[in-house]
Amino acid sequence: MDLLRVKWLRRVLKSPWLPFTVQVAMLAAFALLVWGGLGVADADDAVAGLVRYTNLANLLVWCCWFPLVIFGAVVLGRVWCAVCPMELATTVASRIGLRRPVPAFLKSGWAITILYGAAALVGVYTLGVHRVPHRMAVYLVVLLALALAVGLVLEKRAFCSHVCPVGHLLGLYAHCSVLEWRAADAAVCSACEGKDCVAKSRRLGILRHSCTSGLYPPAIQDNRDCLLCTQCLKVCPFDNLRLTVGAPWSDLRQPLGLTGAQLAFLAIVSGFVVFEVLSEWQPALGALEWLPYVVADALGLAGPAADLAAAGVMFVLLPAALFLAVAGCVRLAARTSLLDGAKAFALLLLPTVSGAQVVKAILKTTGHLPYWKVALADPAGVESARAIQAGTLAFDPAMPGWLTAAITVAVTMILAAALVVTVRLARTSPWTAHLPRAARAALATAAAAYWAIFAATIVLWRFRP
Repeated sequence: MDLLRVKWLRRVLKSPWLPFTVQVAMLAAFALLVWGGLGVADADDAVAGLVRYTNLANLLVWCCWFPLVIFGAVVLGRVWCAVCPMELATTVASRIGLRRPVPAFLKSGWAITILYGAAALVGVYTLGVHRVPHRMAVYLVVLLALALAVGLVLEKRAFCSHVCPVGHLLGLYAHCSVLEWRAADAAVCSACEGKDCVAKSRRLGILRHSCTSGLYPPAIQDNRDCLLCTQCLKVCPFDNLRLTVGAPWSDLRQPLGLTGAQLAFLAIVSGFVVFEVLSEWQPALGALEWLPYVVADALGLAGPAADLAAAGVMFVLLPAALFLAVAGCVRLAARTSLLDGAKAFALLLLPTVSGAQVVKAILKTTGHLPYWKVALADPAGVESARAIQAGTLAFDPAMPGWLTAAITVAVTMILAAALVVTVRLARTSPWTAHLPRAARAALATAAAAYWAIFAATIVLWRFRP
């Protein structure tokens, strides 16, 4: 089904003011979120644990915006990147900047992998930017400053394509999307002389510009890089684009190349998502953190240093050990390289990783619904948190039983769907079909074991009496 055949939708998407006006609105909202978080902190750990939910800005960012961005990417593709205020900021900066070529190191993808690892290990786990509104605000300011700095020095959209970890993550999850933006007829594109959709002379425009990612519509084979910004539709003289709805995870049924940097990125993501889901249930989190803190204690570390070491074990060392073990089994069975075995395993994990992060998004968005009333009444949230802690403000964080049951059913169905897709991919995907049965069995067993971590957590947490 081509959604561009819907007349009103086509008119909306062809408007030169979209997505620019939405980006401006998002930039204004971004400024308000920073303003709402700056200076909001509390030295009392018990109160600080509540302020993360009673502060309106922090609640909006971590329990609304980021979960919706993840959910949107898995279902619709990189729609957030089309309206992201960072994209607008770096684009405006590039119009007055030096526009230097992107260095080879940034093009390799390792900068994104390193930045994501640093954000997970240092920003989230060690410093807790998601737990302290002031740190959240500083984190957002740093991201904006980095986008502006890269835009002032390098060519247009270098930040989004080669620096921003969020965009890279959404690109991987976009492989699961049901939307596909493609050329309607490749022959029409081939006959087009102007090629306005990729013309360098139009790249620096704010309205009706060429593709900022340099994607030629007939060459788009998957959803990883396309932002669905619709700029090519606005400048195409032949209206030769289509927006179709297909089956989820259809991208994974074709060969997908992963670089070493992308493989490392996905490995870190796989470890971080385990932490994200298991942190919702304290017994599971305690089991996950046991070995990492044993290692930290053996190294004689304490405080933030111990937290950083534990994060390194959970997000880097354990995933690396898993990937190497699986790749080694595949190599023994199929005589392939360790890198090829690890890439096949990474792609096989993608349905579970993306599905588990959607589960986390649902739990995060719905799990703190009772706090919205408090946050809206007291946006700073510090006094409300102190009152709740002192017992002077009546507050019940429990959700209705019917909503809890509905959430449990939803997350169970998502994980079940991820398992079904994983099994099918292990049997029929082009990057595993050529392998001998023993190699496919090793990949499927390891992917199922990884999936079982989330399944066991949900069953023991949500279904146990």
